[in-house]
Amino acid sequence: MLTLAVDPLVVYGPRKTDVLATRADALVALKAVVDKQKRAVKSGDLGVVASPGGRSAWAFDVIDVGGQPLAITAILSNAGDVWQLNAADVAETPAMKSVREELKHDAVVPPGMAGIAKIDPSAKLAVDKLTKGLADQSILGDDLGSRSDAVFAGPGAGDVVHGKADLKKLFKKRVKENVREVAAGDTTAATTADGQLAWVTMPVVRFEEDVDPIPLRVFAIFEKHDTEWKLIALQESVTIDAPGSGASFKKIAAPSAPVAAPPPPPPPPPTEKTTTTAATTTGDDDAPPPKKKKHKHKHKKKKPPPPGDDDDSAKPQ
Repeated sequence: MLTLAVDPLVVYGPRKTDVLATRADALVALKAVVDKQKRAVKSGDLGVVASPGGRSAWAFDVIDVGGQPLAITAILSNAGDVWQLNAADVAETPAMKSVREELKHDAVVPPGMAGIAKIDPSAKLAVDKLTKGLADQSILGDDLGSRSDAVFAGPGAGDVVHGKADLKKLFKKRVKENVREVAAGDTTAATTADGQLAWVTMPVVRFEEDVDPIPLRVFAIFEKHDTEWKLIALQESVTIDAPGSGASFKKIAAPSAPVAAPPPPPPPPPTEKTTTTAATTTGDDDAPPPKKKKHKHKHKKKKPPPPGDDDDSAKPQ
């Protein structure tokens, strides 16, 4: 196993104290689980995706260890045609019903709570992207929903989503339910040797409408596209500890919901067509206004009255 892992190797395990910062520590912990307890390890549906250039890759699987399901997200790099593990997040997937019950006792905490406070400068922009996406989940959804090989793994059993359509649907729902997450501990981030992949992890508290806040750990993988980092895998995980262990996370205030951009103003109403005069059509501002046409009225001449009794000229002398 020494040849299959780089040094330093960073692994976050499924328990509150599982933070392994060296290859030796990780292999000793793995040996204690696999060798001494003689547990069979079975892969569920392993997926491995190489980065551009083929010198780094990321993987996701839900494995069965002696009947216990574990979700795994990992980063690998190629050195001398040998693939080696750089970092991994290994998490239990309890039923969300049990997680809700344990929240009442403040027994839910992020795995690997102590964390490792180390951000490689090469991964700083990936950290910034994740931080913005935690506050505005549409940023994460836009990245994940643009790739057919992207994956999201939630903290609960069976909470794994693949494919563009399903990922878009999931994050559209998260935005509608006002899901926000805020960092609650140290951030760890680094890139692979070829600089094509970055991984970022931190403990957070997730807030959403009508649901109790949930302390958990996020583990995100980004791929380099020109000068921008694109999210391609995201895992959220929880662990159950002693009652009261998660009480401190209740003191973390919920972040403000992102402000939606105002809708564009409606188009102006159509203007009425007006009849133009000769002056406006010719552009001559000094042209006289059009003359009104005079209507001549014919007056009938009055005929003289016919001779009658009152006419003295008609009387005989």
